Amino acid sequence: MLILFDIDGTMISSEGVGVRSIVEAAEQLLGQTCSLDGISVGGRLDPLIWNDVCEKYGKENSTQLHDEFQRLYTDILRKNIESITVKVLPGIRRLLDACVAMDNVTMGVVTGNYEETGTIKLRAAGINPAMFVANAWGTDGAVRDDLPPVAIGQHQKEVSVILIGDTVHDVTSGKSAGCRVIAVCTGSDDHATLAQSKPDLLLDNLEDTKAILHWIFNTQIQLP
Repeated sequence: MLILFDIDGTMISSEGVGVRSIVEAAEQLLGQTCSLDGISVGGRLDPLIWNDVCEKYGKENSTQLHDEFQRLYTDILRKNIESITVKVLPGIRRLLDACVAMDNVTMGVVTGNYEETGTIKLRAAGINPAMFVANAWGTDGAVRDDLPPVAIGQHQKEVSVILIGDTVHDVTSGKSAGCRVIAVCTGSDDHATLAQSKPDLLLDNLEDTKAILHWIFNTQIQLP
């Protein structure tokens, strides 16, 4: 079994530090006051968000400019995250611990974050990034649908795949890759919005570990 997790809004809540750090990096690079007003953020790839910022402020994007943004954003996030509390969302620690304890489960991350910034967020929350071994990051595809196949391709066995996320983008990208998708209402998209995307399972949160694992495996699991 391969279980893929989104980061922001699914595993952790970081008080919007990512958005603030993107804005700060944009202002330094573009030399003007910036905002992400009118730019969709939840569930999207960081390179696409940056491209939208460039379009909004009439700046021609380029590989060099994007690379400068990525480095600056990473440095700013690393600094800013020290001043806030990154919260692990309900049920996540117990679900991760249960998955780690099972020999037949491999875990991965599928996220729009850059690898560097996603790792910073996980570590700030006290989650060990090393437990996730089949991963896809924001630079691993042109659009969100590209990401799940990247993570799945890093797993050596043909297995059933579960994707857990908090946005419509998680649901649609997971289903397009043949995953069973659990949508959770702890992030940017509400229950009604997620329901319209037709996930395989829709939950308010991930607190009921036994019920979640029972649904995943269709059998009762003895938790550690």
